[in-house]
Amino acid sequence: MITNNETESLILNHRSIRDFKEQPIDDERVDNLLALSQHTANSQFMQSYSVIRIKDRNQLAKMTQLGNHDFNAGEELVVFIADQKRNVDLALKAGESIKYLTNFDRFLAGFYDATLAAQTFALAAESEGLGSLMMTSFLDNTEEMIAALELPQYTFPVMGVVIGEALEVPELKPRLRQPLIKMTDKYQAAADYDEQMVAYDQRVFEYYNTRTGSPRQEKFSDMIARFAGHGNPKRDNIFKMIKRQGFKVE
Repeated sequence: MITNNETESLILNHRSIRDFKEQPIDDERVDNLLALSQHTANSQFMQSYSVIRIKDRNQLAKMTQLGNHDFNAGEELVVFIADQKRNVDLALKAGESIKYLTNFDRFLAGFYDATLAAQTFALAAESEGLGSLMMTSFLDNTEEMIAALELPQYTFPVMGVVIGEALEVPELKPRLRQPLIKMTDKYQAAADYDEQMVAYDQRVFEYYNTRTGSPRQEKFSDMIARFAGHGNPKRDNIFKMIKRQGFKVE
């Protein structure tokens, strides 16, 4: 693929970094990256999300346990939260009902507001030469995350973003080719879908078989079949936790 500018090149070279230098990022730099993330598009200008920087060493140790990632002193962890509490408080102060601020539509709005802001935060960090890691693993322990972060009603943890000076440059994972995902006007598989999938399976097999660190022999279709056969029981209670946080998701 031809890149036309530095931004496109940056996006195409995104890697998930899991090994960082023990070189802390100063507060001003993190605040600037967060300010950039605030300019992300959001639902109806309601800005239904908040962020929590994890700085206390004991709290970071707790995040290590809940997120299955060993944090060191150089990494910056920011947890992005779907947050309707601020809007609920404003509505109650104005004497309005909160019925439509706590329904599933507004929960989703907060969830994708937080997700989009997290992506911008990570991209901005990468534009400054930092590495990033998007962590949805916290959802394996939703109840514990809510307790650890002392999240009030009408909030919900979405993901953590780790940034720092990268110690590794992993190989790029091959993405699905456009004929497998791109359609026009309606949902319709490409005429050569099967051939395209076979070719992509081979690319993924070669990537896993030859990558540095933990190589394995697995095609993309094998991986999907493995995921289909084994659910994640740690996430079985997410819907219950959404309701416990005050959202009407029936």
